[in-house]
Amino acid sequence: MKKLLTFSFYDFGNSVFPMIIITTLTSSYFVNHVIDNQQTGAALWQLIIGMSGILIALMMPFIGKLSDATNNGRVIYLRFFSIICILSIAAFWFVLPDSNYVLFCLFLLFLGSISYEASNSLYNATLKSCYSKDLSFGSGVGFGTGYIGGVLVLIIILYLFILPEENILGLNKDNQTPIRFSHLILSLWFLVFCIPLMFFTKFNQKAHIIPNNTTHTIKDLIWNNGLTNTGRYLIARMIYMDGLIIVTTTIGIFGTSVMGISISKIIIVAILCNVSGAVGCYLFGIFFKNDKKVIITSLALLSAIIISMSINTNPTAFIILAVIGTFFSGPLQSSSRVVMAKLIPDEMQGLGFGMFTFSGKATAFLGPLCAAAITFLFSQRIGFGFSIVLLLSGMLLMLKVSYQDN
Repeated sequence: MKKLLTFSFYDFGNSVFPMIIITTLTSSYFVNHVIDNQQTGAALWQLIIGMSGILIALMMPFIGKLSDATNNGRVIYLRFFSIICILSIAAFWFVLPDSNYVLFCLFLLFLGSISYEASNSLYNATLKSCYSKDLSFGSGVGFGTGYIGGVLVLIIILYLFILPEENILGLNKDNQTPIRFSHLILSLWFLVFCIPLMFFTKFNQKAHIIPNNTTHTIKDLIWNNGLTNTGRYLIARMIYMDGLIIVTTTIGIFGTSVMGISISKIIIVAILCNVSGAVGCYLFGIFFKNDKKVIITSLALLSAIIISMSINTNPTAFIILAVIGTFFSGPLQSSSRVVMAKLIPDEMQGLGFGMFTFSGKATAFLGPLCAAAITFLFSQRIGFGFSIVLLLSGMLLMLKVSYQDN
């Protein structure tokens, strides 16, 4: 149980990057205050997410292999990439609300995205070591605790720095100083809560030497006179994650620029979504042990919700739909992690989750790039709604995966 707590603490801390940097505060700040044109800003944000996805997809199988082949290698590499991500978050403090800082902001997004995804892949690879008794519960607790961490830090930022006319430190609002200072708080938050897992948890991982031809090893795992179960699963996940990436990277921008919701209100929406996501993860982790069914059900319901959000013109309805959607997107990701952990041998969890990351990122650039192109050619509504094509396609492929929960 102690290891599960440190595992959950890490998620409690690192959730600031996808939830606040990618989805809400930083993306909205970039589009509304740093760059001159909102539509161009939304497309560039998507472009950088796509480019970083290509690089991380190519890197992670090899980094995962190295982490398996080194004594306690997973936690060693986890430390390195976590620290890089923390530093990139802190550096957003230097991004002033001026178009001269567009490239610098996008560089930090690129660096932070790569280091976050690498550290998150290695973190996922520790799941079996931390709580093998009930992976559905352990993964659900981790994700749920991550959502709670996102809620708490958002409340701190919102009520101490961004909303008050006179914030607690007397920061000047002329240069969006409260928003920029919030990134220092976020980096410190990540650092504090990742320390227990990275430095005070014993894993006793023994080096597992994998043949030098890593691509051959991957081929054996996904292809054996046809696609293996693991191969079918990774392809299905590759497609539905492309759709989910579109949603998570654009919903904050969509809310501010299309629905006219202020950055401060977007943060409140994010708080509500995090609470909803935490409840979903805990409930699904406790009561639903067939992770394949959880994935399929979540994808179907998310698709219906996104259709409604794309055609909706009422800001209040948009907020309600976002909160409901997060209730299912959390368990979707938690169950995806469990399925992968069970399909891969214990000694190859690093490589396995490197492949898991590959499946989520190898074509991840296609989703954001297609959404960016559709946004340029038509509208943000159509670009946002395009995600359902990928979610439903992944769901149909997931039906072909033979998976016995054990």
